[in-house]
Order: sequence, then structure tokens, then C-alpha cells
Amino acid sequence: MAPVDARPGKHPSFAGTLTPSWILSMVRSLLLDRQYFWYLFSLLFVGEALLGLLIINKVAYTKIDWVAYMQQVDGFIFGERDYSKLEGETGPLVYPALHLYIYAALHQLLPNDRVRAAQYIFLLVYLVTFTLVGCIYYFCGSRNRHIPQILLVPLTLSKRAHSVYLLRLFNDPLTMILLYAAVVGFMCRTTTGWRVGSVLFSMALGVKMNILLFLPGLLVLLVQYRGIFGTLESTAIMASIQIVTALPFLAHDSLAYFNSAFDFSRQFLYKWTVNWRFISESTFLSKEWATGLLMGHLTILMIFAAYRWAPNPVTLLHQACSTPSRPPVHTHGLSAYQIPLVLFTSNLIGMTFARSLHYQFHVWYFHQIPLLLYLGGAWGNPILGPCLWIMIEYAWATAPSTNFSSGILFFSHIVMLGGLLLHTKPIFNDLSSSEITLASTRRENEAT
Repeated sequence: MAPVDARPGKHPSFAGTLTPSWILSMVRSLLLDRQYFWYLFSLLFVGEALLGLLIINKVAYTKIDWVAYMQQVDGFIFGERDYSKLEGETGPLVYPALHLYIYAALHQLLPNDRVRAAQYIFLLVYLVTFTLVGCIYYFCGSRNRHIPQILLVPLTLSKRAHSVYLLRLFNDPLTMILLYAAVVGFMCRTTTGWRVGSVLFSMALGVKMNILLFLPGLLVLLVQYRGIFGTLESTAIMASIQIVTALPFLAHDSLAYFNSAFDFSRQFLYKWTVNWRFISESTFLSKEWATGLLMGHLTILMIFAAYRWAPNPVTLLHQACSTPSRPPVHTHGLSAYQIPLVLFTSNLIGMTFARSLHYQFHVWYFHQIPLLLYLGGAWGNPILGPCLWIMIEYAWATAPSTNFSSGILFFSHIVMLGGLLLHTKPIFNDLSSSEITLASTRRENEAT
């Protein structure tokens, strides 16, 4: 579905008569017109703040990982630097160092009864995340072609998202707020924006390694916008932050740190899976299944990289290598929504082929789904989009998962990927291989 026309036109006057037609016109403007984007956002923001306070004070906190986080922090505070020995009631610490530092700060700064105070902090995280996502949706549009703010409404309707943020206190919201801040930085499309975004992206990765699902898309974007040298610079920034934050543990036992914080061989429990309940437990646990998922993940990534994310990838790579200090294309030819579309699609591909998804992983892509549906995931069908959103939310709200709920979740993901591959409006505005070559030639002439 292409962005709506946002050219200036006649809008309802507040001084008009309160007729049904006037009210309908006002509602339409509030939901669709770019000049009213932040009005609707503000209404939703206030509503979310009030709802969040109500949930915290009226719904019981659910004890899952918070106590374990605090127990793992205790070991760190008392001087333990062997990462494999930081344990809690749910087992050893399996997240990178920045996760540990954040929860150590909460451990030290909050009062003894930390849960209620932490819930208010997570409400703030929820609201700031909503604001960052609002900025992303707004920046995706322009004066002439607008991403309508009605897409923000579904972001306020998820029971699972409110639960994960306000009642569970998982680390997933903390990694996603940093990720969305990084996307806002990337969307500035300046050298400083890419550098700041790279710092924030690495910080998000330092909380939880699910951020690696965005990395293939980010590497494609870095080459397009920054060239080979710029890509290497951003990669060095991200690697440096990982090393610096983990230094106390790397100095003690680097192998123990990487085996704990980035354990790619970890085995998941079948009873907690949200996405693969419709297969047998023996299949779920088999190496053949894991290998098949990995191959499927890599194959779909390559298809999107070759046919959706880059115009004429062979020519693009040739120009990037020929002039490594410069971007291989004129970035003004790229659509405003290209950056989040590529990143969010990369993440969706990873989640579709993930070995297992648990309930808190819902927030890894919850804020991205309306935008992905609008930009092609719903195949341009205004009925299919809401239906897919409802199906996805139903699957995540069903606990424990069933054959049916996990089946429709996988089906919804596949339909979205098909739409994003086959129906997405070209993000390169018909940028041809000759234009890529011409762009490179112009840069060479400018340099001489």
C-alpha cells in the first residue's frame, strides 16, 4: 500500500457546525493528515501514560526473571568476574555485559522494595520507546507522500506488549529502546547520525544479542550510504563498544564471557516455544531442524538483499569497491522509509526462522508490524493488513501456545515476507544501474 497523499488541502475548522459530516472529516484528518500527526500521537501518549499507571497499580506484577537478574547482579557487585559463575534462580547469566550494568544500576539506585519503582522506570521506557517509534513513522513520510498516523493506534492495543514492559521487567524493552534510538540516528542520513546510530546499535547489542537479527540489513545500508570505508568505521565503532563494555570479564576469562553472553548453541525448551508448537518436540530439538532454519534464514536474506534492498547489487558492489571512500549511489534517490524498512524486514526474516520465540520476544518487532504491513506486508490490501495484525496478536496472546496459534503466527510471517518481497513499492525510486555508474562518474569528476 503506497503512502497517502499529504499535499495541503482543506481541513475542517474547529469553528464549524458540529454536524456528523464535520465530525467525520475531523476524525479523518486526525487519523490521516500529516499536519495532525503529532496531535494524534499526543492523545495516544497521554492515554498510554494513564493506562500504564493503572496497570502498575491494579494488576499484579509477575515474578519471572527480575529476581534472577538481581541475584546475578549480586555476584557481580561482590566481585565475581568469571561470567560463567554469575547465576540466579533461573540459571546462569546469558546476556552481554551492558545488561548486567543496567540491572546493577537498578539494584543500587532503587529502594529495597525495588519492583514497584522499577515498574515506573519501565513505564518511562515504554513511553520513550513509543515516542521514538512515532519519530520513525513520521520521518518515513514527507510533505507529499505521508505514512498515516493511524498506524500508531495498533501500538496502543497490545495486551502482550503492556505485560512485557510493565509487569515482567524483562531486558527486551531496554534493548529495543536503544535500537529505535539508533534507527532515528540512522534516519538523519548524516555522517554524525550514522556514527551515533552505530554507538546506540552496539549498546542495544550489549543488552541482548537478538539485535544481531538487524545486522544484515544494517550492513547493506552502511555500504549504500557510507561506502566501504564508512562501513568499516561503523563496524569498528560497534566492535569497540562491545570490547570496552566487556573488558572486566574479558580480562578474567574471555572464553567464559563469549560462551555465556553470545551462546549460539543454546538449546531452547519446547514447552516455552510460541512459534513451533505445531511440529513435534523431537523435530524441534533436532540439529537437522536447526540447520534447516539457518539455511532458510540465509537464503531469504540473500533474496531480499539482491532483489529488494539493493538496485543491481553486482554494479553496486563494483562501484563501492572502486571508490571505497564514497557511497556507491546518490542517497537522495532513496526513499525516506528505506532505512527502517530494510532494518525491520531483516529482523522479521530472523524472527520467522528463529529456533524458538518466547513470549517476551514479542517486543522485538511489535512496534514495527504496522509499518511493515503498510509498506507491502499486507500486499496493498486494506483488509488483509488488520487481519494479519489481529492474527499475530492472537498468537502472542495465546498461552500456552497451541498448534493453531503457532501455525497462524508462522503463516502471518510468511505472508508478510511475501508481500514485502513482491509488493513493496521500490525503495530506490527507479534508480537504474546506469544512474549508479553516472553517480560514481560524477563523484570522480568532482574529486578531480
